[in-house]
Amino acid sequence: MGGIPPLRYIRKTALIITVVFLSFFIHRTYVNFESDSPEIIVDALPLLSPEQSVVCRNVVSGVPLGVDSVFKEKTRLYFYSHLSSNDSIALLDTLPFKQIWYLGIDTMFIELCQTNAKICISSIAPHLLRPGEWSVDLVQGRRLWTTRQFLVEPKGL
Repeated sequence: MGGIPPLRYIRKTALIITVVFLSFFIHRTYVNFESDSPEIIVDALPLLSPEQSVVCRNVVSGVPLGVDSVFKEKTRLYFYSHLSSNDSIALLDTLPFKQIWYLGIDTMFIELCQTNAKICISSIAPHLLRPGEWSVDLVQGRRLWTTRQFLVEPKGL
């Protein structure tokens, strides 16, 4: 009486688990063979990209001054971005650029930047600047153009 037991003695849960495992195994094997095929790369539309973005202490005659990555507390800071001149310059008119200032993961300040001659400038008030790790993002709609990180130290140090 040795041999394979009839299927009616196999429990339903064991059968379901076996089918799920075999399905997963066959799927993974098929996907691995398919991943060897070449991928199709879709060319993205040429969009604007920032040529230069800096955090600075002042902007004089359209030029950033006091560019650094460490600043003192209670200082007015500017985020200066020079946008490149691609064929997609019409995108400047479609959606406004915003600069979002973060302290760690907290959003501290959002400002529409003033775009003059492809230059986008915004500033944060000194009373909002607290010690910690900061970052500033230049966004247009849902697109992130650039981000810069900097450190603010307490004024006494």
